[in-house]
Amino acid sequence: MENKQATAKKIGLIGCIATGIGCIIGSGIFGSLPTVINDIGPGVILALVGAVIYTLAKMIPNVYVSSVIPTSGSFFVAPTKLAHPALGMFMAAQNLLQPVLVSVFAVLFADYFVVLFPALAGQETLVSIAILIVYAILAYLGNHTFASINSIMVGVLLVAMAVYIFVGLPNIVPGSLKLTDMFGAGLKVTTLGSAIAVLSSSLSGGASVAQIADDVKNPRRNIPLALILAPTLVALIYILMAIVTIGVVPNAQIATLADVGEKFLGKGLLVFFVVGGPLFGVLTSMVPVIMLCCAQIQAASDCELFPAFVGKKNKYGIAPVGLAFVMLFAIVLCATGSTFGVLMTIFSFVNCVGDIVLCILPFFLKKRYPHACNHPGFKMPMWLVWVLSVFAAGVAAYLSYAALATLDATVWILIGVFAVVFVIYTYLRLRYLKKRGRDLIADLKAPYEPWEQREAECKAMDEAETQ
Repeated sequence: MENKQATAKKIGLIGCIATGIGCIIGSGIFGSLPTVINDIGPGVILALVGAVIYTLAKMIPNVYVSSVIPTSGSFFVAPTKLAHPALGMFMAAQNLLQPVLVSVFAVLFADYFVVLFPALAGQETLVSIAILIVYAILAYLGNHTFASINSIMVGVLLVAMAVYIFVGLPNIVPGSLKLTDMFGAGLKVTTLGSAIAVLSSSLSGGASVAQIADDVKNPRRNIPLALILAPTLVALIYILMAIVTIGVVPNAQIATLADVGEKFLGKGLLVFFVVGGPLFGVLTSMVPVIMLCCAQIQAASDCELFPAFVGKKNKYGIAPVGLAFVMLFAIVLCATGSTFGVLMTIFSFVNCVGDIVLCILPFFLKKRYPHACNHPGFKMPMWLVWVLSVFAAGVAAYLSYAALATLDATVWILIGVFAVVFVIYTYLRLRYLKKRGRDLIADLKAPYEPWEQREAECKAMDEAETQ
């Protein structure tokens, strides 16, 4: 009886898909869609298809690793322990650039906020900085601040998207959508690659479903299905939004989707769309992203790559120094007056570079923990994991190049300067620790005890099965 009750409380396939959609849906598409349409026009449809294929390909290897050897701060710990500390340090450097996404959200918020308050037009930079200050305070108080109303906001966000789609579809200009238009003059290999990189960032987050495996009915069936269906369904929503946008204002340069909505939404629905769409999207996305950035800095601090004070937590469980770095970085980026498109492209480059590392980890995992690989959180043929890993890593490498190729030389120089500074810092930090008797590289190479215990348990299970 107890087992039946426990099973009844577990999440089914529909619940898994809904969870995945909630993790994916955010504010990014409200900025990414106009940016990509301005660059390649109707080619955005091809870019969205490419984005979902890439998202699914890179998701599976990453989720597989976490299902075999789960750990917090895995973006740093997994490359460090499975491959080499140098890869972990590389990911630590990559994570220090992740606050670019926080600035992306702030700029997006400002772009749509002035739609509601036209008197603030021209003050978008100040608005973006102001919202970052507000969120720095909220993040300092912990992630629980919005947890209770997050699901409601996601629901309103979906309704706002539905309003845009279903009210907009009848207003599409006849003859404005042709299949051949997707292959227009603005579509090149590099521009398509950059668009896929940007749009794939708006489809990330679905892998979080794997983290609730213990609460899911038949997880070996339902989780893989949810991992495939959730981003696919979200991509279909985005494609419909793109069709409406292109169809209503063909061949036009678009600042925000609100500019398009003005063509067919009444004043009341337009306000609802702006508030319930991009603004609520920022509210649902900002704090989790800030927390993720801080968690990765925390993991590097725990391993002493960064000084201990960087990861020291307050009574709310947040490291103030790490939080201050994340928010000040984002504020500085906003203060430069950079547009959403530029910041999103920079983030996409950073994200794709990190994906290269994460996608090759299954090869190291099988070598280090062969018995644990026999008992993942959900079953998947190892050959399929390897094929998807190679494919996703190759695509990520190209998307990194494509995103960087669309940025000007100033951004290249700044990224190069950052890389040099981080290498110098790492060298000095390692020397400092070694003088005090701590060989950080040797310590990081040491086996990770929780994983060793899991490997031992799985080895015992395999040996028992063969007897």
